[in-house]
Amino acid sequence: MNLQEVILKCLLRKIVMMCKFVARLGKNIILNRFLRIISTDGLVKVAGLLLLPVYLRIMTQDEYAEFSYVMSVVSTFGMIFNFGLYVSQVKLYQDAAVKLKGGVLYTVNVLLLVMLIIILAPVYIFNMDYYVVEFIFSSPSTYSKYRAMISMALIVSVCSCMLTYFFILKEFVVKMQIYNMVRFFLGAVIVLSALFWFPGDKASVRIKSYLFVEMSIMIIFLYNYCKEMKIEFDCGVALKALRIGLPIMLSATLGIFVNFGDKFFIEKYCTLADMSIYYVSITCGSIITATFAAFQNVWLPLFLKEQDLIVNICRTKKMLIILSVAFFLLSIFIWLVVYGCISYRIIDEKYCRVLYVSPYIMASSLFSGLTGLLSNYTIYWNMTYMTTVFGFILSGLGLPLYYFGAKLYGIQGVSLSGLVVNIVCFVLHALFVYSKINSNSQ
Repeated sequence: MNLQEVILKCLLRKIVMMCKFVARLGKNIILNRFLRIISTDGLVKVAGLLLLPVYLRIMTQDEYAEFSYVMSVVSTFGMIFNFGLYVSQVKLYQDAAVKLKGGVLYTVNVLLLVMLIIILAPVYIFNMDYYVVEFIFSSPSTYSKYRAMISMALIVSVCSCMLTYFFILKEFVVKMQIYNMVRFFLGAVIVLSALFWFPGDKASVRIKSYLFVEMSIMIIFLYNYCKEMKIEFDCGVALKALRIGLPIMLSATLGIFVNFGDKFFIEKYCTLADMSIYYVSITCGSIITATFAAFQNVWLPLFLKEQDLIVNICRTKKMLIILSVAFFLLSIFIWLVVYGCISYRIIDEKYCRVLYVSPYIMASSLFSGLTGLLSNYTIYWNMTYMTTVFGFILSGLGLPLYYFGAKLYGIQGVSLSGLVVNIVCFVLHALFVYSKINSNSQ
């Protein structure tokens, strides 16, 4: 056998091995579903990043900062006013018998509606929200301008979250893809058109057009959700939903200090220009966050279905390594893209500090995503109260870090503080999972 035949055989062997590897990947349920979702979510986020220079050109730094801050308030408080029932919906639906699943959806959503009315109605009727506003907004007049829009956006945020998790638990990958695609592309067309055509405060115009799109699309997609329900309220299911959900809500409440604390102290001690730079950096990190969320949407139903703890542990370890490497490389790529945009004046030079802040934000997003994989075990073991315990610890750590970071070092100090908090959060969840596994094995 000559050298050429040896080389040819080696190449053929490598090709066969590669084909077998690709065939195995093709049968991997997690990978297939993830690629189907991320092909949509990834496209949406990349397109969103491409549109970012357009928004930055149309809106002033102050307008962009105000819009981003209002949307942060909505997303933060939206998670609280879900009362953690989006998690209850997933867990109880998975555990219920087939004939009872429709009743579970109905019970959870009626419970959510009743709790929203009981809590939100007095708050807005008696203007109790203004007491909270004095802490959140430096200028109460800013909140007054956006009050009605924030109220509507909160309700839309709650409904959208329940709908999204319904798609997750039903494993409706295609419907989720369509939902996200329509939201983005129709939203981009209508929002940009409104910003070009309507004069006045661009932050207000963008919020109103955003709400119009979100409400219109959500009403259409809610049909499938409502059709799945069975009008049958079960008090036992409601109590179980509260036991699962309220610790999640309390954790979300404590999460205000961690997830919203950075924006709060920037709004208090930094300028609107600083805030706009910080939010552009968050937009860079949101690509990583959204990709992690897409993976979690695929991972969580399969994770909860798996009864063998050993299998879940092995899969989690493998995914932690793969995702860490993949998103580290993605972070470098995003930074290089932003650097190129600023260098070639696609993004104005006044946003150049994004290059110094965004690495901390993207690293925070990476650790936050990895923590999400570990937090699934609190649902798996029915120990969602642990999220509250971690919330207390992180709140105690985050508040002073954000306060001194903002006051002494501005947005860079805050972004570094956020990274420290997310690393500690990951370590706490890792220690929890490790200790629980050891106690089960004894």
